[in-house]
Amino acid sequence: MAQKNSLFPNLNSNNNGVSSDKTELFDKKGNSRGFYSKKNRLNDLTGKEWQYWSKSVINKSYPVNFQHKLRNQHGGQKPPQLCADLIQFFTKKGMSVLDPFAGVGGTLLGANLCDRKAVGIEINKKWVDVYNQVCKLENIEPQDMRVGDSKELLNKEKNESFDFILTDVPYWNMDKVSRSNGKFKKADQEAKEKTKSNLSKFNNEVSQTKDEWLKDMEDIFSLSRPLLKNSGYMAVFIGDMYRNGKYHFLSSDLANIIEKIGFTPKANLIWYDVSNKLQIYGYLYDFIPSMIHQNILIFKK
Repeated sequence: MAQKNSLFPNLNSNNNGVSSDKTELFDKKGNSRGFYSKKNRLNDLTGKEWQYWSKSVINKSYPVNFQHKLRNQHGGQKPPQLCADLIQFFTKKGMSVLDPFAGVGGTLLGANLCDRKAVGIEINKKWVDVYNQVCKLENIEPQDMRVGDSKELLNKEKNESFDFILTDVPYWNMDKVSRSNGKFKKADQEAKEKTKSNLSKFNNEVSQTKDEWLKDMEDIFSLSRPLLKNSGYMAVFIGDMYRNGKYHFLSSDLANIIEKIGFTPKANLIWYDVSNKLQIYGYLYDFIPSMIHQNILIFKK
Protein backbone atom coordinates (compact mmCIF):
# COMPACT_ATOMS: atom_id res chain seq x y z
CA MET A 1 0.00 0.00 0.00
CA ALA A 2 1.30 3.45 -0.91
CA GLN A 3 2.45 5.59 1.99
CA LYS A 4 0.84 8.97 2.66
CA ASN A 5 2.97 12.06 2.44
CA SER A 6 2.71 14.17 5.61
CA LEU A 7 3.29 17.45 3.77
CA PHE A 8 0.77 16.71 1.00
CA PRO A 9 -1.55 14.09 2.56
CA ASN A 10 -4.06 14.14 -0.30
CA LEU A 11 -1.54 13.22 -3.00
CA ASN A 12 -0.84 9.66 -4.09
CA SER A 13 2.61 8.36 -3.16
CA ASN A 14 4.95 5.80 -4.65
CA ASN A 15 6.51 2.98 -2.67
CA ASN A 16 9.22 5.28 -1.39
CA GLY A 17 6.71 7.62 0.19
CA VAL A 18 7.17 10.29 -2.51
CA SER A 19 4.11 11.66 -4.28
CA SER A 20 3.81 10.52 -7.88
CA ASP A 21 3.47 14.12 -9.07
CA LYS A 22 6.59 15.29 -7.24
CA THR A 23 10.05 15.44 -8.76
CA GLU A 24 13.37 15.75 -6.98
CA LEU A 25 15.36 18.76 -8.22
CA PHE A 26 19.11 19.35 -8.02
CA ASP A 27 21.27 22.47 -8.15
CA LYS A 28 24.19 22.98 -10.53
CA LYS A 29 26.55 21.23 -8.11
CA GLY A 30 24.36 18.15 -7.94
CA ASN A 31 22.97 18.85 -4.46
CA SER A 32 19.32 18.01 -3.88
CA ARG A 33 17.00 21.02 -3.68
CA GLY A 34 14.16 18.85 -2.42
CA PHE A 35 10.97 17.75 -4.18
CA TYR A 36 8.92 19.94 -6.52
CA SER A 37 5.19 19.34 -6.93
CA LYS A 38 3.55 19.84 -10.32
CA LYS A 39 0.57 21.25 -8.42
CA ASN A 40 2.64 24.24 -7.31
CA ARG A 41 0.75 27.19 -8.82
CA LEU A 42 2.85 29.97 -7.26
CA ASN A 43 6.52 29.32 -7.96
CA ASP A 44 9.22 26.84 -9.01
CA LEU A 45 10.39 26.08 -5.46
CA THR A 46 10.60 22.72 -3.79
CA GLY A 47 8.83 22.06 -0.51
CA LYS A 48 12.11 22.50 1.37
CA GLU A 49 12.80 25.84 -0.30
CA TRP A 50 9.21 27.00 0.24
CA GLN A 51 9.51 26.22 3.94
CA TYR A 52 12.72 28.23 4.24
CA TRP A 53 11.33 31.32 2.50
CA SER A 54 8.09 31.29 4.50
CA LYS A 55 10.01 32.75 7.46
CA SER A 56 8.66 36.07 8.73
CA VAL A 57 12.18 37.42 9.40
CA ILE A 58 14.87 37.61 6.72
CA ASN A 59 18.32 38.04 8.26
CA LYS A 60 20.20 38.49 5.02
CA SER A 61 23.35 40.62 4.87
CA TYR A 62 23.69 43.34 2.28
CA PRO A 63 26.19 41.91 -0.27
CA VAL A 64 28.63 44.32 -1.87
CA ASN A 65 28.08 43.26 -5.47
CA PHE A 66 26.57 44.46 -8.75
CA GLN A 67 28.55 47.71 -8.61
CA HIS A 68 27.36 48.41 -5.07
CA LYS A 69 29.49 51.54 -4.77
CA LEU A 70 27.94 52.99 -7.93
CA ARG A 71 24.38 52.07 -6.95
CA ASN A 72 24.93 53.38 -3.43
CA GLN A 73 24.68 56.94 -4.73
CA HIS A 74 20.97 56.25 -4.37
CA GLY A 75 20.10 56.24 -0.70
CA GLY A 76 17.36 53.61 -1.00
CA GLN A 77 18.85 50.87 -3.15
CA LYS A 78 17.90 47.29 -2.38
CA PRO A 79 20.09 44.18 -2.78
CA PRO A 80 19.42 42.54 -6.18
CA GLN A 81 19.79 39.07 -4.63
CA LEU A 82 17.12 39.78 -2.02
CA CYS A 83 14.87 41.08 -4.80
CA ALA A 84 15.57 37.89 -6.76
CA ASP A 85 14.61 35.76 -3.75
CA LEU A 86 11.27 37.56 -3.45
CA ILE A 87 10.65 37.32 -7.19
CA GLN A 88 11.43 33.60 -7.17
CA PHE A 89 8.95 32.97 -4.38
CA PHE A 90 6.05 34.83 -6.00
CA THR A 91 6.57 33.95 -9.68
CA LYS A 92 7.56 31.16 -12.03
CA LYS A 93 10.37 31.33 -14.58
CA GLY A 94 9.55 33.64 -17.48
CA MET A 95 6.87 35.63 -15.65
CA SER A 96 6.84 39.43 -15.53
CA VAL A 97 7.49 41.90 -12.70
CA LEU A 98 6.58 45.59 -12.31
CA ASP A 99 8.41 48.18 -10.20
CA PRO A 100 6.72 51.62 -10.26
CA PHE A 101 9.48 53.16 -8.09
CA ALA A 102 12.50 51.55 -9.73
CA GLY A 103 15.36 53.70 -8.39
CA VAL A 104 18.67 52.22 -9.53
CA GLY A 105 17.02 48.98 -10.57
CA GLY A 106 17.37 46.49 -7.71
CA THR A 107 14.14 44.79 -8.79
CA LEU A 108 15.23 44.67 -12.42
CA LEU A 109 18.64 43.25 -11.57
CA GLY A 110 16.93 40.69 -9.35
CA ALA A 111 14.71 39.69 -12.26
CA ASN A 112 17.82 39.06 -14.37
CA LEU A 113 19.19 36.76 -11.68
CA CYS A 114 16.18 34.45 -11.89
CA ASP A 115 15.18 34.65 -15.57
CA ARG A 116 12.14 36.90 -15.21
CA LYS A 117 11.09 39.91 -17.25
CA ALA A 118 10.73 43.27 -15.54
CA VAL A 119 9.50 46.78 -16.23
CA GLY A 120 10.73 49.63 -14.05
CA ILE A 121 9.56 53.24 -13.91
CA GLU A 122 11.81 55.93 -12.40
CA ILE A 123 11.12 59.66 -12.45
CA ASN A 124 14.78 60.67 -12.03
CA LYS A 125 16.86 60.08 -15.18
CA LYS A 126 20.04 60.07 -13.09
CA TRP A 127 19.11 56.77 -11.49
CA VAL A 128 18.11 55.23 -14.81
CA ASP A 129 21.54 56.19 -16.16
CA VAL A 130 23.18 54.55 -13.14
CA TYR A 131 21.15 51.37 -13.73
CA ASN A 132 22.18 51.24 -17.39
CA GLN A 133 25.81 51.81 -16.42
CA VAL A 134 25.65 48.94 -13.91
CA CYS A 135 24.22 46.64 -16.59
CA LYS A 136 27.03 47.59 -18.96
CA LEU A 137 29.76 47.05 -16.36
CA GLU A 138 28.25 43.72 -15.28
CA ASN A 139 27.57 42.61 -18.87
CA ILE A 140 23.86 42.22 -18.10
CA GLU A 141 21.09 42.69 -20.66
CA PRO A 142 19.09 45.71 -19.41
CA GLN A 143 15.45 45.20 -18.56
CA ASP A 144 12.73 47.64 -19.64
CA MET A 145 13.58 50.70 -17.51
CA ARG A 146 11.56 53.82 -18.31
CA VAL A 147 12.07 57.45 -17.32
CA GLY A 148 8.92 59.25 -16.24
CA ASP A 149 6.17 59.73 -13.70
CA SER A 150 4.36 56.52 -12.74
CA LYS A 151 1.10 58.46 -12.55
CA GLU A 152 1.38 58.98 -16.30
CA LEU A 153 3.18 55.87 -17.54
CA LEU A 154 1.15 53.27 -15.65
CA ASN A 155 -1.95 54.38 -17.55
CA LYS A 156 -0.34 53.16 -20.76
CA GLU A 157 0.03 49.54 -19.61
CA LYS A 158 -2.49 46.79 -20.35
CA ASN A 159 -4.56 45.44 -17.47
CA GLU A 160 -3.38 42.17 -15.92
CA SER A 161 -0.06 42.29 -17.78
CA PHE A 162 2.17 41.59 -14.75
CA ASP A 163 2.49 38.55 -12.48
CA PHE A 164 4.13 40.32 -9.52
CA ILE A 165 4.80 43.84 -8.26
CA LEU A 166 7.95 44.48 -6.24
CA THR A 167 8.90 47.99 -5.21
CA ASP A 168 10.57 50.18 -2.62
CA VAL A 169 8.45 53.27 -2.00
CA PRO A 170 10.11 56.71 -1.76
CA TYR A 171 10.56 58.05 1.74
CA TRP A 172 8.16 60.55 3.17
CA ASN A 173 10.23 63.73 2.82
CA MET A 174 9.52 65.87 5.85
CA ASP A 175 13.02 67.25 6.47
CA LYS A 176 12.26 70.82 5.36
CA VAL A 177 9.02 70.91 7.32
CA SER A 178 10.80 69.55 10.37
CA ARG A 179 13.62 72.07 10.33
CA SER A 180 11.25 74.99 9.99
CA ASN A 181 9.75 74.71 13.47
CA GLY A 182 13.07 74.82 15.33
CA LYS A 183 11.81 72.82 18.32
CA PHE A 184 13.90 69.65 18.18
CA LYS A 185 15.46 67.97 21.12
CA LYS A 186 19.14 67.26 20.73
CA ALA A 187 18.54 63.53 20.36
CA ASP A 188 15.99 63.95 17.60
CA GLN A 189 18.21 66.35 15.66
CA GLU A 190 21.10 63.92 16.05
CA ALA A 191 19.06 61.13 14.46
CA LYS A 192 17.96 63.41 11.64
CA GLU A 193 21.47 64.55 10.76
CA LYS A 194 22.73 60.97 10.48
CA THR A 195 19.99 60.00 8.03
CA LYS A 196 19.44 63.25 6.13
CA SER A 197 22.48 63.01 3.85
CA ASN A 198 21.55 59.49 2.74
CA LEU A 199 17.89 60.21 2.07
CA SER A 200 18.38 63.52 0.31
CA LYS A 201 20.36 61.83 -2.44
CA PHE A 202 17.26 60.30 -3.96
CA ASN A 203 14.34 62.31 -2.58
CA ASN A 204 14.37 65.85 -3.93
CA GLU A 205 10.63 66.39 -3.79
CA VAL A 206 9.20 69.39 -1.97
CA SER A 207 8.29 68.68 1.63
CA GLN A 208 4.99 66.92 2.19
CA THR A 209 2.69 66.25 5.07
CA LYS A 210 2.23 62.57 5.83
CA ASP A 211 -1.30 62.73 4.37
CA GLU A 212 0.04 64.19 1.13
CA TRP A 213 2.68 61.47 0.91
CA LEU A 214 0.09 58.77 1.56
CA LYS A 215 -2.17 60.26 -1.12
CA ASP A 216 0.67 59.99 -3.64
CA MET A 217 1.18 56.35 -2.65
CA GLU A 218 -2.55 55.69 -2.94
CA ASP A 219 -2.60 57.15 -6.45
CA ILE A 220 0.33 55.02 -7.65
CA PHE A 221 -0.91 51.74 -6.16
CA SER A 222 -4.44 52.40 -7.42
CA LEU A 223 -2.98 52.61 -10.94
CA SER A 224 -0.79 49.55 -10.36
CA ARG A 225 -3.52 47.22 -9.11
CA PRO A 226 -5.36 46.73 -12.45
CA LEU A 227 -2.03 45.84 -14.10
CA LEU A 228 -1.51 42.88 -11.75
CA LYS A 229 -3.03 39.56 -12.75
CA ASN A 230 -5.81 38.18 -10.57
CA SER A 231 -4.39 36.28 -7.58
CA GLY A 232 -1.03 37.99 -8.17
CA TYR A 233 1.09 39.24 -5.28
CA MET A 234 2.75 42.55 -4.46
CA ALA A 235 5.70 43.14 -2.13
CA VAL A 236 6.52 46.63 -0.85
CA PHE A 237 9.67 47.69 1.02
CA ILE A 238 8.91 50.40 3.59
CA GLY A 239 10.90 51.59 6.58
CA ASP A 240 9.32 53.19 9.63
CA MET A 241 10.66 56.58 10.69
CA TYR A 242 11.53 58.50 13.84
CA ARG A 243 10.99 62.24 13.47
CA ASN A 244 9.96 65.20 15.64
CA GLY A 245 10.39 63.19 18.83
CA LYS A 246 7.88 60.60 17.59
CA TYR A 247 7.99 57.16 16.00
CA HIS A 248 5.96 57.05 12.76
CA PHE A 249 4.56 53.62 11.85
CA LEU A 250 4.72 54.31 8.11
CA SER A 251 4.41 50.61 7.31
CA SER A 252 1.06 50.48 9.10
CA ASP A 253 -0.13 53.73 7.52
CA LEU A 254 0.79 52.50 4.05
CA ALA A 255 -0.69 49.03 4.61
CA ASN A 256 -4.03 50.59 5.53
CA ILE A 257 -4.02 52.66 2.33
CA ILE A 258 -3.14 49.68 0.12
CA GLU A 259 -5.82 47.54 1.75
CA LYS A 260 -8.37 50.29 1.14
CA ILE A 261 -7.49 50.17 -2.57
CA GLY A 262 -8.54 46.53 -2.67
CA PHE A 263 -5.41 44.47 -1.98
CA THR A 264 -5.55 41.73 0.67
CA PRO A 265 -2.77 41.95 3.31
CA LYS A 266 -0.90 38.64 3.54
CA ALA A 267 2.20 39.28 5.64
CA ASN A 268 4.71 41.72 7.04
CA LEU A 269 8.17 40.30 6.51
CA ILE A 270 11.01 41.86 8.48
CA TRP A 271 14.30 42.28 6.65
CA TYR A 272 17.06 42.51 9.25
CA ASP A 273 20.37 43.39 7.64
CA VAL A 274 22.85 41.79 10.03
CA SER A 275 25.72 43.80 8.48
CA ASN A 276 24.06 47.11 9.37
CA LYS A 277 25.97 48.98 12.07
CA LEU A 278 24.15 50.21 15.14
CA GLN A 279 23.97 53.97 15.59
CA ILE A 280 24.01 55.69 19.01
CA TYR A 281 21.14 58.15 19.25
CA GLY A 282 20.21 60.12 22.36
CA TYR A 283 22.87 58.48 24.55
CA LEU A 284 22.40 59.38 28.24
CA TYR A 285 19.34 61.57 27.77
CA ASP A 286 16.71 59.97 25.48
CA PHE A 287 15.73 56.72 23.80
CA ILE A 288 15.73 56.72 20.02
CA PRO A 289 15.79 53.39 18.14
CA SER A 290 18.60 52.53 15.76
CA MET A 291 16.66 51.43 12.68
CA ILE A 292 18.35 48.25 11.43
CA HIS A 293 15.32 46.62 9.84
CA GLN A 294 12.82 47.28 7.09
CA ASN A 295 9.33 45.95 6.51
CA ILE A 296 8.38 44.05 3.37
CA LEU A 297 4.59 44.23 3.13
CA ILE A 298 3.01 41.38 1.18
CA PHE A 299 -0.40 41.79 -0.51
CA LYS A 300 -2.50 39.70 -2.87
CA LYS A 301 -4.95 40.83 -5.53
